[in-house]
Amino acid sequence: MVVFLEAACNLPRAVLGAQIDLLPVLMVYAALTNGFAAIVLLALCGGLWFDSLSLNPLGASVLPLLVIGLIIYASRELLMRDNTYAQVILGVAAAAAQPLGTLFVLLNFGAFPFLGWVSLWQWIVMTVAGESSHRLLQAF
Repeated sequence: MVVFLEAACNLPRAVLGAQIDLLPVLMVYAALTNGFAAIVLLALCGGLWFDSLSLNPLGASVLPLLVIGLIIYASRELLMRDNTYAQVILGVAAAAAQPLGTLFVLLNFGAFPFLGWVSLWQWIVMTVAGESSHRLLQAF
């Protein structure tokens, strides 16, 4: 449902000039509260669904989401998962790391995405929106 809302809602894209990605924040939540199977399923299904509705090659978003989820899952005993500040920092870090991870995968697959100053703006918007969407996810 998150991937469909990202694709169907054009208002943030029209206003901000960037698509807001909610999957990294959802991955943080899944890694802090659920088990290994939920992380793998979210990375696989969410990544494939996101790629099928975007211009990414199929599977380009799966590996970055999985890495984010596994890193948080492996160290969740060390993380203060009940602390709101720690959750916000994890959400921002995941929202910033996921586009960079996808870019890394795309460049290694031989794709040549358009990169420029607009890409930096989109990355900043996605990072800030990750923090905002984390607070929205906390409300539910």
